[in-house]
Amino acid sequence: MYILGIPLKKEQISSSKEADRFAKVFVENGEIKKIDYVNNRDDLVGVVHFYITPKEEYVFDFLEAGAEPLMTPREEMNINDIVEAFLFRELYSYGSI
Repeated sequence: MYILGIPLKKEQISSSKEADRFAKVFVENGEIKKIDYVNNRDDLVGVVHFYITPKEEYVFDFLEAGAEPLMTPREEMNINDIVEAFLFRELYSYGSI
């Protein structure tokens, strides 16, 4: 099982600064098992395996906690779009940009 951390504004991914909530998305065997929401980005540090953002931002706290930061190929993505991109390896690693 993987846990993805995703900042959201309404139902779309956003930067952490613009997010109104953060999703912890539990993915197992290629499908979403559960989604929990938290109000603070710090609640994801040390909990998620991957932290996903639409653009570059400060992610060293996630790196230090063992999570891999990933970027989406476009900014207009909802949770289902992001999970699909994650499963098909369409997200960008911070090391590749």
